[in-house]
Amino acid sequence: MLTTPVNWPDTATLTRLAAERGVVNSNGLPIHFVSGHTPGPALAYETTVHNSGTVPTRSHNWHDFFNALVWLNWPHTKAAFNALHIRAGVSSVRSRPRDALTLLDESGVVVAYSESVLWEKLARADWNDLFVRQRPTVCAAMRFYLIGHALHEKALAPYPSMTGKCVPVLVPDEFFALDAARQRLQLDASLARQLLATPPQTPAQFPPLPLLGIPGVTLASEHPGFYADTRVFRPQRVI
Repeated sequence: MLTTPVNWPDTATLTRLAAERGVVNSNGLPIHFVSGHTPGPALAYETTVHNSGTVPTRSHNWHDFFNALVWLNWPHTKAAFNALHIRAGVSSVRSRPRDALTLLDESGVVVAYSESVLWEKLARADWNDLFVRQRPTVCAAMRFYLIGHALHEKALAPYPSMTGKCVPVLVPDEFFALDAARQRLQLDASLARQLLATPPQTPAQFPPLPLLGIPGVTLASEHPGFYADTRVFRPQRVI
């Protein structure tokens, strides 16, 4: 767990970084971070972001800090989330599409893959085949990117059952030759287009992924027996 003091960036610094990167919402308004919180009726926060580009950000708060970092690094995706919340409309009861958007915003993992069989195995929770038998192929043709700001917060003190919800993006083989920054830029634009063209409808469409099982995250996962713990690597639920 991270226990050392942190020099927290203030909202002015975050806003300057957003301006340098050209971060805007779906209306083309520059994103700027302001101190505070926006409690209130349904969609109050999303409406504030959508109508003014203002992102309320609590100081010395990990959750809001990571939310700001995701805005800086996945701006098109965050703008798409915001636009789709507004498109879903205000209701006293949160809709399933809005539940799905919130799930991705808080706990989303972008899975880039060039071989469809790999995504199929993940979606079926075939962990042993995916991460043991197909491990070399996963390392060559699959990448994982945390976009959920709540997941980043949880990763300050990781635990075995820490789980994200996966959204797939099919990429060409040459994608994996790019550096990490260019991969992220391409994925951000691709995912935003994908979400806006086919908005999420239900949380169930995003399969779970125990994050410590991703190759390279922990040394323990180099041993095949690591994936035998069905309390963590649960088989697919049969409905």
